[in-house]
Amino acid sequence: MTGWDRKIAIGASVLMTLSVAVNMAAFQGKGPGASQGSAIETGGLPPRGGWVEGPGLALGPTSPPAVAPPLPGPTDPPAAPQKDEVNTAEVTRGIQRELDARGYDVGQPDGVAGLVTRAAIFAYEYDNGLVLTGKPSEPLLSQIVLGSSSLEQNSARPGKTISPDGEALVRDVKQKLDALGYKTGVAGGTLTPELARAIRDFETEQKLKPSGRISGPMMSRLIRLQGQAKAHRAAPSRSAAR
Repeated sequence: MTGWDRKIAIGASVLMTLSVAVNMAAFQGKGPGASQGSAIETGGLPPRGGWVEGPGLALGPTSPPAVAPPLPGPTDPPAAPQKDEVNTAEVTRGIQRELDARGYDVGQPDGVAGLVTRAAIFAYEYDNGLVLTGKPSEPLLSQIVLGSSSLEQNSARPGKTISPDGEALVRDVKQKLDALGYKTGVAGGTLTPELARAIRDFETEQKLKPSGRISGPMMSRLIRLQGQAKAHRAAPSRSAAR
């Protein structure tokens, strides 16, 4: 074999080898191994969007669902009194102490503006020529303690001008006296001579100091007698039931 023939043989061998290599590479790229290799590289898992959308799966921290506050139950503690309620109770308690010290009997200073306390305030306002309210207030406490305040006075009719709260108290007294058989005059919240006479007769019969005006002791006795009358009326029905 000449040198030229040897070169031709070597070149043909190289070309054959390259052709085989190219064919093998093309075969591997088209075969089943290509999809398997892709699955191996990605871990055989679906795309990330499928994780979020799939049931029961979630990625990363999630916020807890909003929970409505529980409704108050029968065993829940009572709500704390508001600031205004506490202040009103303190003012009322102060008025009760001051009036009691000045002879306007209001009973126990408990901070509650009951009928007896309101009647005692009414008596103080009446005696001092103030507008009749029967209602506790800071100006009233200042008036009682200091002897002067911004409370409205009526020089033309001292102790006779009545607020709506005062009228409600007068109507209550009239109803109680009427129920006991006393004549109080026309109905309503107006102070009348008949009402003053009925109060004076009631005070005399109950051995109270006659004043002819609404007061704490008079209201306290009225409430007591009203309760006794209700108990007396209910007694026959209880006996009959037996």
